Amino acid sequence: MKAAVIDGYGGVERLEVREVPRPRPGSGQLLVRVRAASVNPIDWKIRSGRLRFLKRASFPVVLGFDVAGEVAELGPEAHRFAPGDAVFAFLDSRLGGAYAEYAVVGEQAVAAKPESVSFEAAAALPVAGLTALQGLRDGGELMAGDRVLVNGGAGGVGHLAVQLAAAQGAQVSAVAGPRNQQFLRQLGAARTFDYEREDFTRGDETYDIVFDAIGNRSLRECDPVMADDGIYLTTLPGPGILLELLRSSLAGLFGPTRLARIVVVKPRGEDLATLAILVDQGKLRPAIEHTFSLDEIRQAHQASESGHTRGKVVVRIA
Repeated sequence: MKAAVIDGYGGVERLEVREVPRPRPGSGQLLVRVRAASVNPIDWKIRSGRLRFLKRASFPVVLGFDVAGEVAELGPEAHRFAPGDAVFAFLDSRLGGAYAEYAVVGEQAVAAKPESVSFEAAAALPVAGLTALQGLRDGGELMAGDRVLVNGGAGGVGHLAVQLAAAQGAQVSAVAGPRNQQFLRQLGAARTFDYEREDFTRGDETYDIVFDAIGNRSLRECDPVMADDGIYLTTLPGPGILLELLRSSLAGLFGPTRLARIVVVKPRGEDLATLAILVDQGKLRPAIEHTFSLDEIRQAHQASESGHTRGKVVVRIA
């Protein structure tokens, strides 16, 4: 089968499209014929070696975690789907495998593809959509009426978080650059901030949840605009947030306090099914700014790595 492979850490030049053996599904796994995949920051962070101490690779490696396609083969003990079913998934393997014509995935990480969208749109959802859903629901304890601010509201995770919060009945504010202000309002943000002109941490509103979807504003910076029992969520762990987690935990021993939480996304088919329902109800739509072929995987990584993509970068496989 055809796949985009890396044989070592480095820049986009490390990505090479070539023939590799087709994987075989193990117990409880499905083999998916991949129609589309998408690029997430974790992909190019693994490629560059920035995550080598957390996700050390044994080369060659096929990257990518988002897939949408059709079930091609069932492994032993897999019974929830049938060959030919249209599905989408967050691959539950350590390094992915989505940039290929076929990929294997545990069936518990798979859901039926939303009927109302293309394979490309479905492939844009798993990692970013689950990060937004699990972050707001589990980390942020989101409830209707909550005041939510999403920093990075036009990005892959952020644009889905804005929609999910609005669908839940939250009062949503969002931060992005000047070209994305109207886009944020279309997503459901009642108030928008252009980061080139105003700093949301100096605003006059307070928020029950601050979701830092791009990881560039700390809890300490956001403190002035958080409710007394507000929750700060970040997708990028680091030494600073670990100290803030410790500080907020200790303060919580003495009464209500602002909490800091790291969003750690998990592959869950049932959560993907939740996203699929919202998509088919018209309450959630992934935005795709760039679509590339598998042969253009280097350009796909460059577009994602630029940090200025609206929504997602998708790779059409077949």
